[in-house]
Amino acid sequence: MSHQVDALRLAEPDTATTRYPPELSYESTVPRRLVHRAAVSEVLLTSWHRIRGDSFLCGAQWPAAHRLYASTGNTFDTLVLIETVRQAGILVAHEGYGIPRQSPFIMQRLQWRRESALLRESDNPHNSVVTVRVADARVRPGGVAAIRFEFEVHRGDRCLATATGWARCVTPAIYQRLRWGDRTPGPVRPRILEAVEPSAVGRVDPRDVVIAPPDRGGGMELRVPFDHPVFFDHPLDHVPGMMIYEAMRQAACLTAGQPLSMVGGTAHFTHFIDIDQPCAVTAQLETNGEALEAAVQFTQHGRIAAAGSVTLADC
Repeated sequence: MSHQVDALRLAEPDTATTRYPPELSYESTVPRRLVHRAAVSEVLLTSWHRIRGDSFLCGAQWPAAHRLYASTGNTFDTLVLIETVRQAGILVAHEGYGIPRQSPFIMQRLQWRRESALLRESDNPHNSVVTVRVADARVRPGGVAAIRFEFEVHRGDRCLATATGWARCVTPAIYQRLRWGDRTPGPVRPRILEAVEPSAVGRVDPRDVVIAPPDRGGGMELRVPFDHPVFFDHPLDHVPGMMIYEAMRQAACLTAGQPLSMVGGTAHFTHFIDIDQPCAVTAQLETNGEALEAAVQFTQHGRIAAAGSVTLADC
């Protein structure tokens, strides 16, 4: 059943100039379990509605103050776009396709592009609409599925971003087999690594830095802040995809020698990245027309665990 509440209008400061579909509400967040978040403060979606068949709308609200998403002057950090579509895909899978709520989601690939600047027009929360189209859904009994999502994020008539994501949904038993194989999971003992200077990667708080200082040969290593309230909002047995995207950007900043923001990117996740084991990060820069792109790889246990590229712009 759709999460439908009469659209809140007069009480919302920005509704005087921006109209939203009447099926969507921005009065409260959706239940946190529907987007796999533990803290209500990390839930970005406020409502959802099935348009028809495999097409859905989600209301999203970005907070005016957030340690990761609203930390750069009068704009939102573009990482908020990735988290918004991540939450929209999970919600649609659960509510639109009956995937059990205890089913783990495994992100296989995500590509996205920012179409407009993410301006914070005031200190009010920022409302937007996420259109989700399920282009391919193979759902099997027991909550096993392979789904391809196509997303568009709009604010009024302005398109903010587009994205396509591929994900698998599996049973807890299948997840354990995929994650650990014949190994027996043991206690996680995170490695405590120094953070690079935050300003070098466009951050203020050292706790938000996910790259350790390069060694003498310029080699970089992933730094895992295991107690981070956003990346590790709930217990995980691997490094989350959201942190990998931020690590791609930070590694590119160090390689370029200046803080930059992401305006697009793609990533493939081929193996889980262990929290307590060394993970090498490499970034290679190239110019594509007026854009600066960085190809980034994450290598752990002698194999490439994740790889992709990010398109960069001045912060």
